[in-house]
Amino acid sequence: MSEKNSQCVLVRAWTRWGPWKHLLVSSCGLLAWALIAAWSASAQAQSLPELSSQGRAALRDQQFDRAATIYQQVVRLEPRSAEAHSNLGLALYMTSSYSRAITELRSALALDPHLDNARVLLALSYFNTGELGLAVPLLEKAYQSRKDDPIVAAHLGLAYLRQQKDDKALAALSHWAELEPHSSDALYFKGKAAMYVASDAFAELTKVAPDSYRMFQLRAEMLRQQQGMTPAAINEYKKAIAQKPDAAGLHYALGTLYREGGRLDDAMSEFNEELKISPNDAMTHFLLGDVCLQQNKLDSAEQYLSQALTLQPGLADAQFDLAKTYRSQGKTDESVKLLQAIIASDPERQDAHYLLFGLYKERGELEDARKELQIFEALKRKTADQEQKRMRLDSID
Repeated sequence: MSEKNSQCVLVRAWTRWGPWKHLLVSSCGLLAWALIAAWSASAQAQSLPELSSQGRAALRDQQFDRAATIYQQVVRLEPRSAEAHSNLGLALYMTSSYSRAITELRSALALDPHLDNARVLLALSYFNTGELGLAVPLLEKAYQSRKDDPIVAAHLGLAYLRQQKDDKALAALSHWAELEPHSSDALYFKGKAAMYVASDAFAELTKVAPDSYRMFQLRAEMLRQQQGMTPAAINEYKKAIAQKPDAAGLHYALGTLYREGGRLDDAMSEFNEELKISPNDAMTHFLLGDVCLQQNKLDSAEQYLSQALTLQPGLADAQFDLAKTYRSQGKTDESVKLLQAIIASDPERQDAHYLLFGLYKERGELEDARKELQIFEALKRKTADQEQKRMRLDSID
């Protein structure tokens, strides 16, 4: 029977049945709705896997707007899917729709509290909307289990910084810098937190102990950074030493100022005082050796420098001074070995290459001398080029 003929038969039947036609129509309507509902359920069952697959592909391809559109459909079809809400939250977060992301991520966690990634993403969303009171507890919890995640460490540290919890910020941001040692952002914010911590501590020191030896020491350290203020810094160190002569580091610091100013006898005296307080300090032994070398007291220089290297074998400046001492003592072989070790550790150390060039030349090893001179000149040109680039950048600023 054709479709047209079947329609005619149905119409004639409704007309003939008269009073029962409404019942027939009602029954046909119920049957139609049942058929539509069955078809819809079938279509839904078929479309969900396909939509989910498309959504995952969009996330993978970083097509976050498209992923958000797809997962909105998935959530409408399957509102009890924690994964769908979580993925929609991720897509919304990546399109900077943080408030909407929060809604979806909270829904996901309400359905499945064990979605750790959703919890971290919720914390980051709260961070970006400025809701630090909600972000920080979630970030702290995430930091306990994701200690080596730089994103978590960074956001926790920055959140603490915004809350003016500088000590906590410094700890988290320092860890971020350890995880990403070449990140300019990590190093900048670590330095910023450290500056705040130092500023707070020094402000408190000024209030609590304005006339203490530490206050004099602080003033000295600030003055020595300013051009032409070395005499004033020396006076502050002397005040600190007068108040606390056995404090570690004070004689050392004053000695370095004397050494820089060419007052070698005064420097020697301060370094010896420091050794009475800290007899195993490698840097003090090194600087004593350096002063002795400048004064041509070669045996004493060798003694102090050797002791410095016993205490701290990798102290390159002490190694170099000892190599110079050996050369002045006529111990050429010892000097060459030491310089070779320095260069093996730091191939771009120019002064070591130049000194080794001189030693090879003195021994008549002209080919080796030529190689060292070439390396030295190449490194010198490289340094000059870098300095020119830096100066150009400074002029742009």
